[in-house]
Amino acid sequence: MKKYLQLAILIIVLASIFYGIYWGIKRWTNGGEIKTYQALVAVYDEKNKDPIEDKKSSMKKGYVIGLYPEDHQWSKTEEVSYLILKIKLNEKQVQKIVESIEENVDTKTLSEEEQEMIKKEKKDGNYQEQKNVVSIRRYKINLDKIGFSDPNSLLNGQPLKDKVFDWEIVEKIE
Repeated sequence: MKKYLQLAILIIVLASIFYGIYWGIKRWTNGGEIKTYQALVAVYDEKNKDPIEDKKSSMKKGYVIGLYPEDHQWSKTEEVSYLILKIKLNEKQVQKIVESIEENVDTKTLSEEEQEMIKKEKKDGNYQEQKNVVSIRRYKINLDKIGFSDPNSLLNGQPLKDKVFDWEIVEKIE
């Protein structure tokens, strides 16, 4: 009887170890733990007269302005000005959904003074590649996919407050 008890305990311990390894690998390969966030989403297109600046700095319909904890409390102004969605995301998706499109700065186009500063930073080991924002967001929420089309409906309350979405409603901006 004692051998069966020892065998049962050994099996339970081994099963726990294997499950822990499986869970760790699955979490690591899937981008991390999935949590529910509230996304503050633009419902109007901001516009800048300069098309390059417009792409760099203007929020457009469907762009996620920010992600907040599931229990975040919103002001009345935010509730009538933006779409607020609950969305389940892993750690990689959290970063991606607010990611901008950037390009490396061509250091040859910089002034001599700036180029000297870069040489000094490289020599000191403090240099970080210079980047320019090309577009304020790489991804957006597909508002058609979730059935949202009328920003004025926000005056009557958040239309999708009881729904929880996932990455399926996100699309890459072309």
